[in-house]
Amino acid sequence: MWLRARDVAMHAATNDRIAAAVTRLPPAREIAASYVAGETLPEAVAAATDAVEKGLEVSLHPLAAEATTPAMAEQATAELLGTVEALGSRSELAPHAEVSIALSSLGIGLRDAGPSLALHHAQTICRAARNAGVLVTIDDERPEIHEDVLDVVRSLLADFPTTGVVVQAARHDSLDQIRELSATGRRIRLCKGDYSGPKDEMVVSPHDVDLRMSACLRALLRGPSTALIATHDPVFIAIAERLITDLNRGPHNVEFQMLQGIRPYEQRRLADIGHRVRVYLPWGRDWYSYCTRRIIERPANILLFSRSLVARR
Repeated sequence: MWLRARDVAMHAATNDRIAAAVTRLPPAREIAASYVAGETLPEAVAAATDAVEKGLEVSLHPLAAEATTPAMAEQATAELLGTVEALGSRSELAPHAEVSIALSSLGIGLRDAGPSLALHHAQTICRAARNAGVLVTIDDERPEIHEDVLDVVRSLLADFPTTGVVVQAARHDSLDQIRELSATGRRIRLCKGDYSGPKDEMVVSPHDVDLRMSACLRALLRGPSTALIATHDPVFIAIAERLITDLNRGPHNVEFQMLQGIRPYEQRRLADIGHRVRVYLPWGRDWYSYCTRRIIERPANILLFSRSLVARR
């Protein structure tokens, strides 16, 4: 039943006609405005500036479709370079900012030369970001391109060691990834991830995903890397806070990460008691696909979004 519903939702997320109809509706645009930092780069920079003034760190992510042609990959690269330039040009913003990159938008899924093309584009972005004093994190994505993404990340780390890497706890190899990637000065973002993938790659049961998330959280915080804890779950936030205290982890090598519009009061609470908190700010005109895909990736997100609209916590 869920697979059929998921197929319907995926069709809705990727159908241009449906997207065009929904994005014209004022209620849909109003809801999206809670979770997306704007449709244009100036709007996103304004949202980032507002967040930094409130004591938060920011991660900007231009919303771009998966590249199906080299030209699309070039366009996504140019958009990311423009984001880096906009952040780096503001001295009050750059030290608190990063860009989040989806390698699918840089062409990693293209046949034959996809991974090398995505690596080339990512190197260009990382070089510009280093010069601008802006951080970069590379997203993990769907299981079909996971190994290619990991290979690109390994190559980037050789020249850009502060590049953030993402570990999805729901992957069977998540603990192995943490052990392999952990190193002093390295930035590892831990999230639950998408557990609707193939059973030979992904943990399926939500309960088992929670157990794996707990194990990964402990392994990450006990290791030498900077821990980027991407969760809205109060249970894992509480576990992380206890581990941070018990392990005497300082505020400069741990940060909590949350999506724009989700539990803003909790973001404020964590920042007020001295934790670093980074808010993820997606921006662009493709906000409809972003919101629907978030729900498709994890059905629990629809409840999370709904609660946030009511309680704003």
